[in-house]
Amino acid sequence: MTTSTPHAGSAVITLTRAALGLLFLAVIGGQIAAVFSAQAVVDSYPEFADLQGPLVTAAIAFGMCVQTVLVITGILAGHTRDGRIFGPQALRLVDVTAGVLVTATLLILGTLFFIPGPPALGLLILGCALVAATITLVLLVLRALLHRAAFMRVELDEVI
Repeated sequence: MTTSTPHAGSAVITLTRAALGLLFLAVIGGQIAAVFSAQAVVDSYPEFADLQGPLVTAAIAFGMCVQTVLVITGILAGHTRDGRIFGPQALRLVDVTAGVLVTATLLILGTLFFIPGPPALGLLILGCALVAATITLVLLVLRALLHRAAFMRVELDEVI
């Protein structure tokens, strides 16, 4: 008796990877825009010059976190197509993704200490941190489900 697991088709994986690639490029564009807009703000408001470095660094680091998640998602999509989503490499990639999302959330929260401006901006940053924390928690739940499914798959393979 052979068992086959349902998996996504190659066309869906290709479209997913194309969309992830476009998002990756958009994040690079955002990182470049952050550098130039920070310089424009400093040119207009020289009193904020000392904040330029930390905020640009945080923006670039946050972008790198997003890019890492996009790359890992593309790799995991391939694992889904190949039926390797329950393997140890996929589980490690999900663990790395969770760690990167925690890092991104901490970066968002860390910017609260540097951003001058109206209280609404602080609330916006807190809202972003809440969204990032929620996404991280959802991923951790999905990670636990993946670990459980992988364990159940190993047990089923032993039985068969």
